[in-house]
Amino acid sequence: MIVKPFVPSPLTKGLQALVTRMQPTHPQYQNFQQELKNKEAGDFGEQYVMKELQQIALLNDCYIFHNVILPSVLPMQIDILLIVPNAIILLEIKNIRGTVHFKSDPRQLIRTSESGEVHVFTHPEIQLEQYIQSMKYFLDTQNVSIPIYGAVVFPFNNVNIHREDGRLPILMAKELPIFLHKHLEKNKETATMTEIKNIILSHLQHRTPFPLCQYYQIDASALRRGVYCENCGEFGMEKLRMTWYCQSCKFQCKNAHIRALLDYHMLVGDTISNSECREFLNIESQYVAKRLLQKLNLSSTGPDRIRKYHLSNLYWNSPLKE
Repeated sequence: MIVKPFVPSPLTKGLQALVTRMQPTHPQYQNFQQELKNKEAGDFGEQYVMKELQQIALLNDCYIFHNVILPSVLPMQIDILLIVPNAIILLEIKNIRGTVHFKSDPRQLIRTSESGEVHVFTHPEIQLEQYIQSMKYFLDTQNVSIPIYGAVVFPFNNVNIHREDGRLPILMAKELPIFLHKHLEKNKETATMTEIKNIILSHLQHRTPFPLCQYYQIDASALRRGVYCENCGEFGMEKLRMTWYCQSCKFQCKNAHIRALLDYHMLVGDTISNSECREFLNIESQYVAKRLLQKLNLSSTGPDRIRKYHLSNLYWNSPLKE
């Protein structure tokens, strides 16, 4: 049973906005393009594994969570968490192409890409061990005792894996049914499962790296202004009385400004004033800007002439995060 379904990473969505609004001539443009590609690959791998888990009949009465962040003394952001009758299982998903060497002393992941480039990463076992310890600590604070296991999972057979001695299982996605079967005992009571599920749901945290200009130390003035046309990809949609109009492709969209305001939230900051809204959306009338912001029912602070509107609710209630 899916309790917390797959949702793309907030960083992926933020990077998509950043790459769209950054000029290709910017010195960091290609770096962000590559980082976005990596994040999209990671999301795709996690989504694939979540779909595979849904096909495993053994898990019909178990609980599956995607992207679990819980309060802990150590950072803990678990790709996939499963609650089965006699254990908790943490899965660390790695969607990597090429040849991968897992070194044991020191523990490193060394990837050789198809083009011959060599990259060195932290061994995923280290991260997974930290998550297991953090999960134990969290459950201790809730007076819950249950075995916790972990595995590193590669979604696709597009990787050639070489491994030295390791402490945790490294699996391909198609091996998951066999691996999970070892941890399932149907004669166990399910009350503990439900209790743990409710504890996790009540303590889930949401974390984003926004605003990305601050996160990456980018000058916000480098961003392209204006309302983006989702039909042709051009900036500079014109605000008409009842809609936004793209002069390039003649496309019209009543709510095109919402995407731009979400970009502002992810890239520049959570609060926006009337003048900042006019500058970012490339509109002249303060009355038009005020009407657009007020129609979104955003919370605000300050007197009218210096009022700041808060965009976080717009993000969390938007399909953009899904």
